[in-house]
Amino acid sequence: MPAVLTGVRLSIGIAWLVIVAAEMLTGGVGIGFWIWNEWNNLNVENILIAIVIIGVVGLMLEQGLMLIARRFSWQEK
Repeated sequence: MPAVLTGVRLSIGIAWLVIVAAEMLTGGVGIGFWIWNEWNNLNVENILIAIVIIGVVGLMLEQGLMLIARRFSWQEK
């Protein structure tokens, strides 16, 4: 079971990265689009804010999965 949750943790991180990148490419809505739009407008302050937001969301996802992992017993009975 630990290997499964490790795979889920890695997959969530990669999925978060891909979501932001896809939003940059497709445009319209989302934090990726916001970063791309602010980059085109040369607004570095908002880009840094978005980077912090992305990091905080990633950290929250990681911590949430760690809480779930702690609820399981890894020892065979």
